[in-house]
Amino acid sequence: MAISADRFKKLTEHIGCFPDTTNIGLIDTEEGLYLVDSGNSSDDGKALVEAASKLYPGKKIVGILCTHAHNDHCGGNKIIKEMTGAKIWASKKATRILEVPETIAFIFWGGLPFSSINEQSFSASGEYQVDCTMVAGETFKLGKNISVMPVLLPGHYFEQLGILVSDSDGHSAFFLGDACFGSDMIKKYWIPYMIDPVEFRSSIKKIMDIDSDFYVPGHGETCDREKIQAIGEMNIIITLETEVLIQNVLKKADMTHEELLEAIADYAGIEMRLGQFVLIGSTIKSYLGSMYNRGMVTFRMDSNRMVWSIPQPEN
Repeated sequence: MAISADRFKKLTEHIGCFPDTTNIGLIDTEEGLYLVDSGNSSDDGKALVEAASKLYPGKKIVGILCTHAHNDHCGGNKIIKEMTGAKIWASKKATRILEVPETIAFIFWGGLPFSSINEQSFSASGEYQVDCTMVAGETFKLGKNISVMPVLLPGHYFEQLGILVSDSDGHSAFFLGDACFGSDMIKKYWIPYMIDPVEFRSSIKKIMDIDSDFYVPGHGETCDREKIQAIGEMNIIITLETEVLIQNVLKKADMTHEELLEAIADYAGIEMRLGQFVLIGSTIKSYLGSMYNRGMVTFRMDSNRMVWSIPQPEN
């Protein structure tokens, strides 16, 4: 798929979406156009500027509302800012990461990323200044007719925000970032990246409780309130299934993290390339940390290895 004006989908009178590998929102105001996220790359950023100018002649992109600091959502920020002067909006923690983009790859890898990891597009595309801070729960206006409420949706990444946009026509669209994955995404990847499965599940429940006409996941089809309930339940289930799988694997044998990762990939039929190894490996570490904190797994140091196991019942 490619970002283009003819693929743009209007949701409400002033709110629409570019469906792509990463879905991108567009908000039309009398003062200019705002994006929700900016795609995966500078090429996406250039395509967004071109498509927006065709859809709304005489208007330019004046702002980008960032859901979170992952490159597939903010990869176009720098070039759009350079081309249009658009202001970048982000949460406080996302701002810290976006302004020091090399930290993204360090977080994924857990240390100094070697060149092949940097080639996986794990780092944001260059440094730039974030101009405006969005605070969860603090509603603000874009122009006269658009109301925006940032909603804290943690679990996938640090201080991720959902962007609930209310139009003057009485309808709304809720841009979810990666707080909820579409069904096709789940079927394809099964173990999506996250830093805290418990917070992820809490965010899903929050999404399901918030009323909107449209729900736009970062990856997947735009859906209505009825469908988001089903997709939300599916997202919750896959995290619980992953925890059960980790427990079942460790019941058979104590394992290091890398041995556990291999066993899970074999079970899921995943032949991991480097990118998947990094993302799924980091995610499994997050599951182990969360499950350890809840007493579901434990570890011991054995011959200079961290070995994970199921806690033995006390006599």
